[in-house]
Amino acid sequence: MTVTEFIATFEGKWSRVTPASTVAITALVDRSGLRLPADYLEFLSRTNGGAGFLDVQPCYLRIWAAEEVVGNNHDYQMPEYVPGFIGFGDAGGGEFFAFDTRSPQPWRVVSIPFVPMEEASARLVASSFSELLGHVTPPTDEPT
Repeated sequence: MTVTEFIATFEGKWSRVTPASTVAITALVDRSGLRLPADYLEFLSRTNGGAGFLDVQPCYLRIWAAEEVVGNNHDYQMPEYVPGFIGFGDAGGGEFFAFDTRSPQPWRVVSIPFVPMEEASARLVASSFSELLGHVTPPTDEPT
């Protein structure tokens, strides 16, 4: 699912926030030192984070604002514990979402527990950021 398709259909399934400024996105790219996925950067330019439910585990996704990404990675010591991954969101609890930067793009999206924070605990969620957006679903009252 493209970012444009997602934004056109997000009503009722995504808690959208104000778009990130060009300055914030440029700072994120500069401070991360990475060529971040174009679809992820486009997403931030349309909604600077937000939250929604997923139809795959861990079932909830909260994407961090552009201004929080590098600081959160540093504060949680992600480069030390899981080198080759950059966190960009969390599941509202004990897991975070990260891009696996160890291979060519599109980077896989994985979830990793905060404890133990280790590569061996990484679980594939989607083959790309755009695929991750395709897993966002309206909330349901049915148990998952």
